[in-house]
Amino acid sequence: MSVLTVNPKLRSRRMMITMGSVLSLFSWVIGLDHAIMAQEPNIAAEKSVVSDRPDLLAMMVTEGVQLTPDKRFVLPRPDLVSIDGELVSSTEAEKAFAEIAGRHGDRFSKDSVVAPISVQTDSINNDAGERIGHFIDVAFVVHQTIEEIRKSEALEDFKRQDDPTRTIELSDDKDADDFEKNRTRALTEEELKTFGVSADDEFETLGYLQLPILSQVVVRGVARTRRSVWSEDDVDAPVILTWLIDSRFRSDTPTDDSIANQWRPIERSSTGEKYLGSPRSYAGLGGYVAITPVPGTPEASLVQIRFVLHEPQDWFSGRNLLRSKLPILVQDRVRNLRRELQ
Repeated sequence: MSVLTVNPKLRSRRMMITMGSVLSLFSWVIGLDHAIMAQEPNIAAEKSVVSDRPDLLAMMVTEGVQLTPDKRFVLPRPDLVSIDGELVSSTEAEKAFAEIAGRHGDRFSKDSVVAPISVQTDSINNDAGERIGHFIDVAFVVHQTIEEIRKSEALEDFKRQDDPTRTIELSDDKDADDFEKNRTRALTEEELKTFGVSADDEFETLGYLQLPILSQVVVRGVARTRRSVWSEDDVDAPVILTWLIDSRFRSDTPTDDSIANQWRPIERSSTGEKYLGSPRSYAGLGGYVAITPVPGTPEASLVQIRFVLHEPQDWFSGRNLLRSKLPILVQDRVRNLRRELQ
């Protein structure tokens, strides 16, 4: 199996603006150490072809994302574009953008590495009032047009057939343990057959992921990624990408060597050596990235990232680490992105 290791600090400007990189912001904003979801769906041969499977975006904003057996969370719809890809009116767009910018006003869309970033986090509680997850809402401006983002040369790599023998790996620390590295690869035919799943290759990609979170836990499992809004005719049109841990790969008793969705604590031995604890079932991680033109400034794009993260009671010993660390983590990741886009 080939492994491509990438140091995010050395990534080129072209690689930084691919759809795969934009999708990686899901993991950046919760401090997953730059995990990437680089497997992209293939472009349908016929523009008129439509998938016969429910779209992830429509499901997330109507039925919601399943966090626990008795709790779903419905994501709010994008502010500047409908789930069908239609931009809202200019009046509605200007009003929505002003609300997103808030007290920052014109500084929010300034062409600067340190331009303000909107970060909203809300705890999600069950009926007993216990915290079971988080809703994260991030918005910021990058001074790239949608056409420039889509025309990225590196994007061509993500339109080819996925190769299950090729693992893409990201880590800032070359000495990190294997389980502390972010990894993704396509699934093999044998893995699909084991779970009785068929891939909708023209529209979606299924990828196996390993995502360490705050050096405390590791989430592993299979994610669906989809171009929910992606025009073949208009390269300036809005883009919406969706991503969700796939419930078809759920298991109540996941094993160490299974691709079934699971989380494992990072523990330490009496000598300080890190190791992974027993696997436990996991669900409830996903959301969308919406990229739309900034109202009145088409040479800049608004990036909205909205997603939910299930936080089992055993994570972080009850401490609300995600909420306390998120604002700083988001600011750091987005500023790095802007630097590379300059």
